[in-house]
Amino acid sequence: MLKNILFAFLFLLSFTSFSQNTGIVIGEVNNGVYQFKDCQESLTKAIEWTFKDGTKVSEMSITQMGNDYYILATCLNQGRKRIAAIDLDLVGIEFVLKEDAFFKMCSAVACENCRFFFESNKIVACKCEETGTISNHCHYKSSPATSFYANFQRSLRMNQEKH
Repeated sequence: MLKNILFAFLFLLSFTSFSQNTGIVIGEVNNGVYQFKDCQESLTKAIEWTFKDGTKVSEMSITQMGNDYYILATCLNQGRKRIAAIDLDLVGIEFVLKEDAFFKMCSAVACENCRFFFESNKIVACKCEETGTISNHCHYKSSPATSFYANFQRSLRMNQEKH
C-alpha cells in the first residue's frame, strides 16, 4: 500500500515537473527600477541572430507596456528602425524569460517612427506615429520565441566557455 502511494506521488510529481514551463531569470526589480542581470550581451546577440538579416540592437531595456513586461529592443537594419518585444513573466522581483514567450516585431516601411499598438492591454499591431493609424507603413509580426530562446541559450553557453 505504501509503495503504491509513493509510486503515485512520484508519478504525479514528475508529471507536474515536466508540464511546467522552464525559464531563465534575466532581470529583476530593484527599488522600482527594472534591471538586467549579467546577460545583456547574450540577449543582444540572441535578438540579432533571431532576425538573421544583419539587424543590430542599438538600445535594450525591460519595459512594462500595458499590463505586461517585455524585453524591448530598438534595432536598425539598412538604415530602417525596428523594434522587438519579447514577453517576460514577473515572478516575485525577478523577470523570467520562458520558452513559450512570443517575439513581436515592428518594422518601419514608409514611416520614421513605428510603435506597438495595444488592444485589451496586449500588443496586437504596429502604428505609424506620424499618421497615428495602423497602416502598411509599419509591418507587424508575432511568432513564438522558440528560435530566440534557443539563440539566447546558445549565447549564454558561448559566454560561459569564454570565461
